[in-house]
Amino acid sequence: MVGAIAEALVAARRGGATKIDPAAVILAAYLHDIGRSPLLGGDPRDHNILSGLVLAAEGLDACVELARRHAIYTVLDPELAPRTGEEKLVYVADRRGGQTVESLEERARDTARRNPKYAAEIERAIPVAKAIEREVFADVQFGPDELAVKVR
Repeated sequence: MVGAIAEALVAARRGGATKIDPAAVILAAYLHDIGRSPLLGGDPRDHNILSGLVLAAEGLDACVELARRHAIYTVLDPELAPRTGEEKLVYVADRRGGQTVESLEERARDTARRNPKYAAEIERAIPVAKAIEREVFADVQFGPDELAVKVR
């Protein structure tokens, strides 16, 4: 779902938007959770950090930071907060993509229910995530409320 959302956002970017690497954004959106692989079970690092390490090991350097910076709580950490348009696009795609396209708040609260140790951080991250979502959608030809109908 996150990859499909990224594809829809990339396809609808306005002509004057900051340049991005569409292929890297889409690939990173599809692979951003590779750090959740059972092969990495038992590793104490957060899945976003592991995802970046796996993508780097596979030579997918353009995807590394996009995956490392996708977790909802990364916006609270200056070392991990999404900085570039590409990183922000993957971040927003993940904020909206569960089993279906969801609102940012609904997705965040579901993530908090599944990961209670991060619940307080996730709640604090929601306003910052909403600001990044507004920034990403400013470069897209449709609004957040239209996302579900744009995703195939």
